[in-house]
Amino acid sequence: MKVLIVDDHRYNRELMGFILSDHGFDYVEAHDGQHACEVFADSSDIDLVLMDVNMPVMDGYEATKRIKAMPGDKLVPVLFVTALDDSETLTKCLSVGGDDFVAKPVNESVLLAKLKAHQRTFNIHRQMQETNKALEYHRKVMDREHAIVEHVFQNGLKGIDIECNNVQFHVSPMSMFNGDLYLAAQSPSGGLYVLLGDFTGHGLSAVIGCLPVSNIFSAMAEKQASVGDMATEINVRLQSLLPSNMFFCAAILELNQGGDRLSIWAGGMNDLLVLNKQGQLIDRLPSQHMPLGVLTADEFDNEVRVYHPEPDTRVFVYTDGVIESSNPEGEYFGEERLEALLVKNSENNVQAVFEAVEQFQQGEQDDDISLLELLCVPVTHHDSEGGDYSSIDAKLRCEREALPWAVSLSMDPDHMRNGQIVSEFLKVVNNIQGVGNHQDLLFTLLTELYNNALDHGLLKLDSSLKQDPEGFAEYYQLRTERLTKLDEGEILFEFKVVPATTEQAASLTFRLTDTGDGFDISAKTEPNEEDDLSFGRGMDMVRSMCHSVEYSNQGRTVEVSYLLQ
Repeated sequence: MKVLIVDDHRYNRELMGFILSDHGFDYVEAHDGQHACEVFADSSDIDLVLMDVNMPVMDGYEATKRIKAMPGDKLVPVLFVTALDDSETLTKCLSVGGDDFVAKPVNESVLLAKLKAHQRTFNIHRQMQETNKALEYHRKVMDREHAIVEHVFQNGLKGIDIECNNVQFHVSPMSMFNGDLYLAAQSPSGGLYVLLGDFTGHGLSAVIGCLPVSNIFSAMAEKQASVGDMATEINVRLQSLLPSNMFFCAAILELNQGGDRLSIWAGGMNDLLVLNKQGQLIDRLPSQHMPLGVLTADEFDNEVRVYHPEPDTRVFVYTDGVIESSNPEGEYFGEERLEALLVKNSENNVQAVFEAVEQFQQGEQDDDISLLELLCVPVTHHDSEGGDYSSIDAKLRCEREALPWAVSLSMDPDHMRNGQIVSEFLKVVNNIQGVGNHQDLLFTLLTELYNNALDHGLLKLDSSLKQDPEGFAEYYQLRTERLTKLDEGEILFEFKVVPATTEQAASLTFRLTDTGDGFDISAKTEPNEEDDLSFGRGMDMVRSMCHSVEYSNQGRTVEVSYLLQ
């Protein structure tokens, strides 16, 4: 510790110098206030000043004010050494920046005690300075790294320069980095993919999975993959990437170009809210799956819900940050308040909800907030200049469609005991141009046709058993038993692609023939609300999905035509 001794009497300077030297302190001297300011300005290593009050040229008061006013972040205590002890003098010493007093004549023990006390303060201050410098350095490093990461994420998450008139959305991060993720992409067939998800937590740690999710989403959207396959690929990537305490709640939706078919995979999200044209809440579509990144590939379920909305239906998707936003009293915004707001504001729902949540919080938000609204009408995309990219015309469909493929499969009982028949078949035909973008619906369609042929044609099961839970269990128990014992019979599966024309899109024709007993076609081909068809209640759904459905061969053969549009 280096001390500056300021006194106009040499004897006083020497006395204090002897004391300091004997106890290991370094020191320098100044014979008046002006000299003290010059020495202090030239010596950056002075740690404490012993200042006399009454001196010629410049007194201790003025010298102290100037020393304290010199720039620098170093703490340099000034101890006034004075024989004056009246309150006015002591008050003035403190007012000009003095930190302590030492009475004249100087007592060695008192002086040393004062010096050591201020040395402890000085050491603490120096440690704080070093800590602050280290923190400042790390802050600059973090700011630089955040700037780099933000640049990478902004560019990595940047999609194609096309927006869609069918979507309104709002994303509001709690901090610089957003743990919520919104993605949208145009499908090759003219439809729309959207993803809204919420990673565990918020900030930089929560956003770490956004890039791989974005890359998978974009790549698979270009290939017209199903939302179920998207979810599968994202889950595999996140399951290997994220720690065990992190996951990704998400809803992935695909709206076909006509706006009348919505494919949904949702895991861990809030119910999707469905509003009709009049703004009434008509349905809630709950998540049917676990969040992404939790289950292994063997455990994961990529089953997709297919929803057929009426024109002008609006589907509302949101993250937890909306309903879990809290006000100063600790009350949540809640689902009831959200639903009432949606019904009240049939137009511009997204903005209305965000403004209501912002007003409800009355302060800083405590989570990432994201919401989107999907309007179910024919999809229209536009670029940044306002140019429309609407429906794909017949000529473009003709150019994209495949050659007239044909496939035929004959399945015996051993094949039928393989529970993956439909999935295996779709793997064969999925790469045929124009087919892959319909695989969700084709899986549902073929599963229903195949199960009807097997269950009712060969196993002779009665659908009426499934009218109550007990009968449902009995139905599947009988199915397992009869399928295990089945030793004869055949299902012939024929498939072909009919190329597009200028009047009609390309189509797929499926024909299934079983060797069962058949049924009375004239009595069973028309839907009847009171008579659940013996060959499967899902045939009404098949009719709604297909261009045509025809039975022949005493009901053993069903042929359906499915349009690729």
